[in-house]
Amino acid sequence: MLKQRKSIVGLDIGTHCVKAIELAKDKYDHVITGYAQIEVSDEAGRQDAIAELMRAARFRSKRVATSVSGKNVIFRYVQLADMTDDKLLQAVRLEADKYIPFDVEDVELDVQKLAKVDESNPDSEAKCLLIAAKKTVVADQAQLLLDLGLQPVSIGVDGFALGNAWELGDVVNPGIQEPGRTVALVDVGATKTSINIMSDNISCFAREVPMGGQDFTNAIVRRLGIEASQAESMKRDAGDQVDVVQEAMTQAIEDLGNEINLSFDFFENQFDGEVQEVWLTGGSALLPFLEESFEKIFEKRTKTWNPIEGLKVRADNVDVEALNQFAPQLAVAVGLAATS
Repeated sequence: MLKQRKSIVGLDIGTHCVKAIELAKDKYDHVITGYAQIEVSDEAGRQDAIAELMRAARFRSKRVATSVSGKNVIFRYVQLADMTDDKLLQAVRLEADKYIPFDVEDVELDVQKLAKVDESNPDSEAKCLLIAAKKTVVADQAQLLLDLGLQPVSIGVDGFALGNAWELGDVVNPGIQEPGRTVALVDVGATKTSINIMSDNISCFAREVPMGGQDFTNAIVRRLGIEASQAESMKRDAGDQVDVVQEAMTQAIEDLGNEINLSFDFFENQFDGEVQEVWLTGGSALLPFLEESFEKIFEKRTKTWNPIEGLKVRADNVDVEALNQFAPQLAVAVGLAATS
């Protein structure tokens, strides 16, 4: 019997689509006990859309983990003296104004130690990832959930939710992920793309690129001279016009791919490693030609990632067909639900 107290809903509040996964853990298994997603017409309608989603999904738990992203979240890579995590955060707070464009009193700060600059030297500095999110954004997100009668248990960052989902995949599919490999998780959302580079299940690099599926839609609008709503529909279901849609999007795909490649180059130069595989998620991962297009740009093995593979599903409360159809969109939601 699954225990209610161990259930949590991962709520991915996207620009155009809200996705939610309820994940429960019994003694041995991780089980999807609820799933729903809903389109969002505009920001003003987001709260109503989430309320409708929660009603439709009939989740057993009101405990919710969600995330923030976009221009109000800052990622910085810094070198600091190697010290304990608590002291590291204190040191960052004292010098945060060197790294972020916001007043330190206005942000929630976290820091993650990535690696020593020189592993052979015990006094070497450590490479660290500094994350800062505006307190007002975090507070607004929490209040949104409270206003809906939900219990916010954590508010994270999209990129690290991807890492959580990847680690969960290793737990439920032991041996599937080859040890020692460095992989890039790339989530292409509507208005931004989240990147998390993982080496042996440890996050080594995270970044957000302000480009995504909306840029693909805009490219179709410009090329074919049609309305945005029609372009969005064609992008999602091109029917017998796949070649036309792909050709219209070619430059936009190349632009995003080249921007992602810059992140790979930065990682490989800074960390003396190499991205060996790329795993795609997000709404645009459903495009039939994105995997092949990106593989040509990256010149790396590129695959679409199914973040629910290996998870059990409680079919009495889940539309299994829809869950499987839209699985590549659900990595952030799965990763947030895995924070419990």
